[in-house]
Amino acid sequence: MFLRTSLKNLIRRNPTASLRERAAELRGTLSRRTVVAGSLAVAAPLPAISAPIGAPPAQPHPDAALVALGERWLRAHDAQERAREEWGVAYQQVYAVIVTCPPELFATRDEQIRVLGGWRWPTLLGVNLRHVALDWGTEEAHTERAWTGEALRIAIARAVPMLGQGGKTPGRIRRWKALLPIADAFDTQVEAVETATDRRRLEAARRTAEDEFRDLNREIGRHVATTPEGMAALVRVIGLYPWKDTGGAWPNLLRSAAAVSGIDSASLEHKHASTRADRA
Repeated sequence: MFLRTSLKNLIRRNPTASLRERAAELRGTLSRRTVVAGSLAVAAPLPAISAPIGAPPAQPHPDAALVALGERWLRAHDAQERAREEWGVAYQQVYAVIVTCPPELFATRDEQIRVLGGWRWPTLLGVNLRHVALDWGTEEAHTERAWTGEALRIAIARAVPMLGQGGKTPGRIRRWKALLPIADAFDTQVEAVETATDRRRLEAARRTAEDEFRDLNREIGRHVATTPEGMAALVRVIGLYPWKDTGGAWPNLLRSAAAVSGIDSASLEHKHASTRADRA
């Protein structure tokens, strides 16, 4: 209808024009109207286009639980290292006193075998002796077990019921009674440095930190990683174990996993790792 009306108007305006001239003029008229109509259409707001597009809902990370455990693991690792360091400083001060233990408090061979039941724990008499490592780190290194005042009193009270009245029992009891003043005096020295360094509390804190860190290791080990971020958590845990000593392809497998997860394999070196795998 629109094309027919335009054609009639064009013929009325110029009846003497040729058909070719009229067609050209018609094409120009249609083009101008199309441009104008198109401009108006663009300028008109379209509700579907102008409406804001809502952002798609965020998808959870595939390894969200493993990544969260990995972050806790890092904090627990640092806490364990601090607890061990603090306890170590205190223990060194305590042990500096322990190595001055009077030799007469060391258990004799007879006491080691016949009374204490060798190196069993707990001992035959149910007493706990103090362990004293002497010349540690040398060829002469050895550990002695020394009587404490508490252990002597328990042994004296249990000697006859457990060892009998005869034999060497009387002589053993006399020796233990004679050692009581020496043991009590030395126990006082050790107790003083234990209190000054707060060694017992620091040891309890160290054990708590170690337990938490061990539990996290086990929990992370139950997961399977599907992303580099999740794999990083597993690599850090496995890297603490003697992975160099496993042989075969395992060391290179761990190095490959470290590279994929963006962890420097040099940071995975552990204290007891051998270089056997490197030499292979």
